[in-house]
Amino acid sequence: MPQIPIPRATKALFLSEVFFPSITTWNRLEGRPRGHDFDRSLRAEVRDPLWMICRQWQFGEFDGEDAGSAVEAKVQLATARVNRFAGLDGPAIAYDERLPLEAQVEREPIPLDLMTRAQLGRHWLKLIAALGDFKALYLGQYPFDDPPAGSEAEAHLRSDPQSWSTLHALQRRMPDGGKLYEAIKAVPDEHAAWLAAAVPDPDTRQALGDAGQRFVDWFRRTYSQSETGDPVTWSPGYLEYQFACSAPAAVAGERQTVLVAEQYAQGHLDWYAFDVDAQSVGLSDANGAEIPPAVVEVQPPLSFVPSPIVFGGMPAARWWEFEDRRTDLGDLKPSTTDLATLVLAEFGLVFGNDWSLVPYVLPIGTLSEVFGVVVKDVFGARTLVRAAGQPDGAERTRWGMYDLSLHREGRVLERLFLPPAVGKLQESAPLEKVILARDEMANMVWGVEQTIPALAGGGANGFEAAKALERHLVSLGLPHVEPPRLDTGALIQYKLGRGVPENWIPFIPVHNPGSSRDVRLQRAAMPRLIPGALEAPVEPRGSFLRPGLDETARRPYFVHEEEVPKAGVVLTRTYQRTRWSDGQVVTWLGRRKQVGLGQGSSGLAWDRIEPLTTTSTSAGDQTAPLH
Repeated sequence: MPQIPIPRATKALFLSEVFFPSITTWNRLEGRPRGHDFDRSLRAEVRDPLWMICRQWQFGEFDGEDAGSAVEAKVQLATARVNRFAGLDGPAIAYDERLPLEAQVEREPIPLDLMTRAQLGRHWLKLIAALGDFKALYLGQYPFDDPPAGSEAEAHLRSDPQSWSTLHALQRRMPDGGKLYEAIKAVPDEHAAWLAAAVPDPDTRQALGDAGQRFVDWFRRTYSQSETGDPVTWSPGYLEYQFACSAPAAVAGERQTVLVAEQYAQGHLDWYAFDVDAQSVGLSDANGAEIPPAVVEVQPPLSFVPSPIVFGGMPAARWWEFEDRRTDLGDLKPSTTDLATLVLAEFGLVFGNDWSLVPYVLPIGTLSEVFGVVVKDVFGARTLVRAAGQPDGAERTRWGMYDLSLHREGRVLERLFLPPAVGKLQESAPLEKVILARDEMANMVWGVEQTIPALAGGGANGFEAAKALERHLVSLGLPHVEPPRLDTGALIQYKLGRGVPENWIPFIPVHNPGSSRDVRLQRAAMPRLIPGALEAPVEPRGSFLRPGLDETARRPYFVHEEEVPKAGVVLTRTYQRTRWSDGQVVTWLGRRKQVGLGQGSSGLAWDRIEPLTTTSTSAGDQTAPLH
C-alpha cells in the first residue's frame, strides 16, 4: 500500500491537541462464575505458552543444569545368564533354571520321620494297586521295625508317647516307604534284585520296576532335595551358606564372571548377597576342567520415553494440587547428626523431580553390564549419562547402589545382577530351632535345642523331650539311693555340681591351631548322671549341632568364635514352599540365622555350699556326703 504524506500543519495539530475518546463507558473485568464447577477456573490456563517459554529464557531459567525435561532415552547393554553353580569347596554343576536359586542353595535331604515314611508307603500302594494285591508282600519285606533294644533310639522313641503309638499303629498296616525309597535309589537297585527272587512273572517284575521309578520321581517332585554329588553349601563352622555361581563376561580378557556369596543365611537372595570374584577364572567341573563360557548377548539399543519417578510425599507438579498428607517430608524433625534423614528429606523436597525411570525388561538370572544411556531433552540436546560419581578414567572405590563389589577388595563394578530368587514364599513352623547363647558365668557358649525334630514328624519342644527322656531313663535305671550322711549338726551341705537339661549342649573355647590367643568354640558333652541307664555322654538330637557325629569316624565340631556375638544367634530349620515362574510348586527344607536376644545363664555351677534339705537330689546333681 502506498504511503500518503501527512501535511506539516496536520502533524502539528496531532501533536498539540488533546483528544478524548468517543466512547465514554467501560466495563469492569471480573470473574462471574455461572456454574458450580470450579475446575476450569483453577487451571490457570495460558493462551500463549510460547510467551511463557520466552519469558523463562529471558530470565535465564534455562541456564540451569536440570532445566530441560527428558523426552527420550536410548540404552544398550550386554546380558548373560547364570549357567553354573557350585559350593565353595566342590565342583561346579549346571544351574537348573527350573528351580529358584534359594532352593538350589538351601535344599537338603528330607528327614524320613514316621509320617513321611507312612506317606511314601501309602503312595506306593496306590501306584501298584492296578497291578495286583502286593500289600502283604511289601509288608513282609519293608516293615516298620522297632529300634534295637537298649539303644538310644529306642529310649527316644519310648519316651515320646505320640511317636511310640504312631509306630505301633503303622506296623502290619503300612509298608515302610522310607526303606523302599532307599532300596530303589541304591546302586545297584536293591528293589529290583529282590523282585527277581520274589516275583516269578517277568512282566509283573517289569511293571513293578517301572512303578518304582515313577515312585522316586514323584517324591523328588514333591520335595526338592539334594542328592549325592550335589554341592554342599551349608558351612557348619560359620553357620551360613557359602556358594558361587557364574555367568559369561562381556569384558575383554575375562572368560566368566564368578559371583561369590559367603554370608547368606537370611532366607532371601538379592544382589547385595553377591561379590565378584577378583580372579574371574570361572568354575571347574568335577574333572577339574574349566566350564566353557556361553555366548554373551549384546542387546540392540532400545529407545524409551522416560517416566518421572513418583513416591509418597513428593511435591506435587501441578500448581493448585495439594500433596498427600500421609507422608509429609516437610514435617521431619531430625537431629543435627541424623544425616540419613536429612539426605532423604533433601532428595524428596529438592531433587525429587530430577529423576526419571527408564524401563528395561530383563529375565531373571541375568548379569548385565550397561554400555551407555543417552538422554535427549526437550531442546534436542543429547547427554551421555555415566555412572554416578565416576569421572573418566577413575577407578571406583566407593559403594554404589545395585553395583557389585570385587570380592575382598572393596572396588565396585558397574554390573547389575538380577538373581533368580523367590519373590514370596510360605514357611512352615520350625522343624528345628537352636539358640546359641553366651554364658559369661560359666565361660562358655550353650547350644539350646529349643525345638527338635519329632520322631513322628514336625517339631517338638526340646526341653519337654529332654525331661521326658530323663524320666524314662530314671524308670529304667537303678533305683536312686540317698548317700549316707553323718549327723554333725551342720545346716549346710556340699554339692559337687549342678547339671543342666539335656537339650543344653556346651561349646567350650579352645585355641586355634598354631595360635596362643585366638580361640574357637568346640562342641563338648555333658555326662548323663543317671545310674545304670545309658551312661554315654549327652548328644544333640537336631542336625544343627550334630556335624561329625553321624559319620563312621567321629570328628569334633568347631564354630568360629566371632559367629556368636554377645546377643547370641538363633538358628531355624523350616520347610519352604513357593510357586516358580513356570507355575511349578517347589518345596524344600532350608535354614535361617538371626540375631539372638541376649546372653543366657544355664545355672551350671561346681563346688557349691547349699542349705541342707531333706529332699532327695535330682538326677542332674552330684552330691558329696559330709564326713
